[in-house]
Amino acid sequence: MKTKTLLLCCLVLAVAFAGCESAGAKTKIGAVSGGLIGATAGGIIGHQSGHGLEGAAIGAAVGALSGGLLGNAMDQKDKEALAVNPNYIPLTKIAEMAKSGTPDAIIISEIQRTNSVYNLNSEIITYLKQNQVSDKVIDYMMQNK
Repeated sequence: MKTKTLLLCCLVLAVAFAGCESAGAKTKIGAVSGGLIGATAGGIIGHQSGHGLEGAAIGAAVGALSGGLLGNAMDQKDKEALAVNPNYIPLTKIAEMAKSGTPDAIIISEIQRTNSVYNLNSEIITYLKQNQVSDKVIDYMMQNK
């Protein structure tokens, strides 16, 4: 039974990640992160009822799907913004700048220079914070819609 479950888990993950080749960066990150978090949570919950592997498989599938959908929505917002403003700075670029130690004043200056506008929600704010974007930059992005 455990072999079947393990094979099912691998199949579910393979199917979940099969479409990632043409997906945007945030879709891929969301799917992978969601899958890992879902597998962990599902494994813990499933273990309580004696079905840890099954729980992990289900959690991984649900997490990967949810994370991928959220990431895809973020990728779509970036595409729409670039269509309106070709100078728009994508959220991933803001995160890269912050991670590389770019001072807040320079990040804010670049947002101003490019007339980039952001419609932040809780998921995007969490993403930015996880990528070392400061509260000062996030506050600026929220105030300038």
